[in-house]
Amino acid sequence: MRNIMVKVAAVWVALLLSSCGYAQDDTTRWQEDVDVYAKKLIEGHIDPFHTLSQERFDDEIVRISENIPHKTENEILIELMRLTRKINDGHTSFPLWGLEYDSFPLELKLFGNDLYVLSTTSQHKDLLGSKLVSINGVPSLDVIRLLSEITPFSENEFSTAVRSASYFPNAAILSGLGIVENEDDVKFVFDVQGEKRETNLESSRSPKLNARISHFNDAIFSADEKVDNNLWYGSSSDNKTVYVKFRRYTSIPKMEHFSRELLGFINKNKSENLVIDLRDNYGGDFFVGLKLAQQLVLADTINWKSGVYTLIDNVTFSAAMSNAAQFSQILNSKLVGSPTGARPSGYQDMGQFTLPNSGLEVTFSKRLYSFKDTQRDALYPDVHIETSIEDYKNAYDRQLRWVLSDIKDRGSHDNKTLQRTSR
Repeated sequence: MRNIMVKVAAVWVALLLSSCGYAQDDTTRWQEDVDVYAKKLIEGHIDPFHTLSQERFDDEIVRISENIPHKTENEILIELMRLTRKINDGHTSFPLWGLEYDSFPLELKLFGNDLYVLSTTSQHKDLLGSKLVSINGVPSLDVIRLLSEITPFSENEFSTAVRSASYFPNAAILSGLGIVENEDDVKFVFDVQGEKRETNLESSRSPKLNARISHFNDAIFSADEKVDNNLWYGSSSDNKTVYVKFRRYTSIPKMEHFSRELLGFINKNKSENLVIDLRDNYGGDFFVGLKLAQQLVLADTINWKSGVYTLIDNVTFSAAMSNAAQFSQILNSKLVGSPTGARPSGYQDMGQFTLPNSGLEVTFSKRLYSFKDTQRDALYPDVHIETSIEDYKNAYDRQLRWVLSDIKDRGSHDNKTLQRTSR
């Protein structure tokens, strides 16, 4: 009789574990992943405890591992994301790479404390430019606050705002945070031109966001030479101002070829002004950017005193931030735009490893760099110009247009000075 009672108790324990989160096999597999996570993160990171103490990290690992039987998979993901976020550098992250997750058909951006729709599917294009008020009754700003505690690649308040908005549509994360129960059908409330609109959106794997608004749609320059749509240069009608779109990194050989072509164009046309656009650039190998600078310093016709500008924004991250700081020194470039999403002194050079059972990737910092003699939380522009949701709706590139206006005003001033001198 006692043996029967023991067997019944064992069955009930197994059922309880399964209903709370996982069967025993899944629990063991996740616990193994957590052990690998802790071991390899400490081994790989150049200084894993620069903010969070090892004692606290170890305590968190024990707590997460012990609670696995009582958590859903999505809740486990949230726990690991939250702990990784506490390491407190932008290249040490648990970004959910390695598996695909369902998302709601939205791309969002914070403007101040308001969250707006920048991209969606053609089916919901009437939502473009609208403000997201709530999701399942939870105010959008409350969701952003929760996301700010877990989102990967967050290094300061600016990148945290960008990343929180970008992870907002992830159905698994919203489920793990307890905001949604049914990932397939969720009630969103939008403010569309002053009117509240309730919409039930369905999540799906990689929804096609083919309706988009952006200030980058302001087509001021067209490409004279390009590697691809993310790396090209164009010029003003008189060729006196050259604009370089540097949104993504390429290989060093491709950048060498591109830079030589650019230098040849500048020399041939005796160009005087140079604008390097590093906005919306998440980074790569900063030596690639140095290859660009290496060629540009040979351009004798450029006005090296006041004719070079670098555009930056909250998405200028990692190597892009590093190159922006270097260009301000090497090229005497004026920084224009909004603060970068990365610190000028901090942990960079991303390494990564894969958890054996879940297949999820974890990233970590391998190097510590100081590109400015400062402890400020971002690389700040010399001229601070923010964009607004109205700029996105109207495809108006306020930051680039300021640069072109400054070039024009400076040219007018120089002409007047020359006229006075010649009298």
